[in-house]
Amino acid sequence: MPYASINGIELYYETQGEGPPIVFAHGVGGNHVSWYQQVPFFARQYQAVTVDQRGFGLTEDANGLGRGGFVEDLHGLIDHLGFSKVSLVVQSMGGATGMGFTVKYPERVNALVMADTLVGITLPEEIRARQQANSAATRDLSQLERVVARSLPSRDPAKAELYLQVASFNKSNANRFNMSGTSADPITMDQVAAAARQVPMLFLVGQEDVLQPAEVVSAAAAIVPNAELAIVPDAGHSVYWEQPEVFNHVVNAFLAKVLPRE
Repeated sequence: MPYASINGIELYYETQGEGPPIVFAHGVGGNHVSWYQQVPFFARQYQAVTVDQRGFGLTEDANGLGRGGFVEDLHGLIDHLGFSKVSLVVQSMGGATGMGFTVKYPERVNALVMADTLVGITLPEEIRARQQANSAATRDLSQLERVVARSLPSRDPAKAELYLQVASFNKSNANRFNMSGTSADPITMDQVAAAARQVPMLFLVGQEDVLQPAEVVSAAAAIVPNAELAIVPDAGHSVYWEQPEVFNHVVNAFLAKVLPRE
């Protein structure tokens, strides 16, 4: 199994396909397996890289850096694989990894897709207040109610159950919601704006996302220079999982438009 000795840990990753590299970074309910509906699609024309962030899947958080190690873990993996530049597709918790890396190393990023996430970004007061109010209102929901559309368990009970099974396959499952460390340095909107002038960004969100409401993502995306926005109906916080065909189509069209042509 492929491990890379990076940043004091053995980081698990998988690659499939050939072409311009895309690195996928999962959320707190995921790991490399979560992208099983994306990898076969994107591997047709890209090198698709999935990774277990430290404390998740098959990667131990051996030196206790927690979320504070995510950005440099990604940096080390990209160097390990010999990529000069990558595209990043990130979801929920992975947003702090993807945006954190992009603002720190914009010259290494071809494009960034922020799926159902503003994690790690210090939002303007009015938007932050709406986000905080929403967090308080959804605190008592079950895990499944938080991460997928309300209709998914009845519409596709097998997929809903599979989500829970994949989420349980994590090294730090007992404390993954309270991992040590913070998401590296806080990311300011000024940093996001500066990075967005160099790196094309797509903010994608499910219309029924209760954790990261579409109206909040829309408001944030509107103040990011040149950013694109996609709102996906009949999906909650995990568009990539719930509506994979739509997710793949939207992301693929964005990358085809913004990536340098060979």
